[in-house]
Amino acid sequence: MRRTPVGLLLFLLLLLPAPPARPATVPAAAGEVLHYRWRLQGLLGGVAGLFLPRQGEATLCQRPLESGHQVSELYLVAGHGEDGQFFRYGAEIDPASGVTVRAWSSYRWRGEAKAREAEVGQAGVIDIASGIQALRRDPPTGTRVLEIWSDGRVYPVLVLPGATRRQLLRGEPVTVRAYSIRGLSRPERRTWKGRLDLWLADDPAATPMEIRVQRSLADLVLTLAP
Repeated sequence: MRRTPVGLLLFLLLLLPAPPARPATVPAAAGEVLHYRWRLQGLLGGVAGLFLPRQGEATLCQRPLESGHQVSELYLVAGHGEDGQFFRYGAEIDPASGVTVRAWSSYRWRGEAKAREAEVGQAGVIDIASGIQALRRDPPTGTRVLEIWSDGRVYPVLVLPGATRRQLLRGEPVTVRAYSIRGLSRPERRTWKGRLDLWLADDPAATPMEIRVQRSLADLVLTLAP
C-alpha cells in the first residue's frame, strides 16, 4: 500500500509553531500572550489528519527586551504536547525602525528535529510572527509591498486589506478586517508559495481573531480562544 510522505505532511505545518504548557496571563507591561486553538482544514488537511493530529493549541507571544527590541513568537503544539512535539516561529523586532533583526523557526516532530535562524537586519522584511505584529501596529489601507523571511530565504510579498465582518471579542461585538499576504511574482526572484490571512479586530490592540496559513490544498486555521 502506498504511504503518504511524512515530509510533505510536515511541510504543511512548518510555517506555524507550538507552545509547551499554557502560560499564565502576562501583564501588559511584561508582554502579551494570546491563546488560540488550531485545526487542519481542506482536502489535503483531511488526508494529513489520518497520520498527524488534526487540532491542538497555540500561542502568539510578544515580550520586550532590555535593548528596547521585542521578541514575537508563534507556537503550535499538537494535542496535549506529549513527547515535547512542537513547531515554533519567531523574530526579534526593532519597533522604532520596523526592522526584523533576527528570525528563526524550529520543530520537533515524531523523532525529527530541525531549526533555522538568520540575521535579517533589513527594513520591510518580516517573517510570519513579526508580520502579524507589523500589521497590528500599522494596518494598511491599500496594497503594500514587503519581503518575507521563510525557512531561510527572503521573498517579495503583497499585503492586501480585505472585507470586514462582525464578531464577538470578550463578549462584545467588534468589526474585524481581513488582511492577506501573498507571494509577489518577479522574474528575478523566487516566489513565496505560502499564504497568510489575518482577521484583526478594531479594538485598541488590533487583536488577531483568526490566523490562517495555507499550503497547497490544506489550511492551518488558528482561532482566538475565548
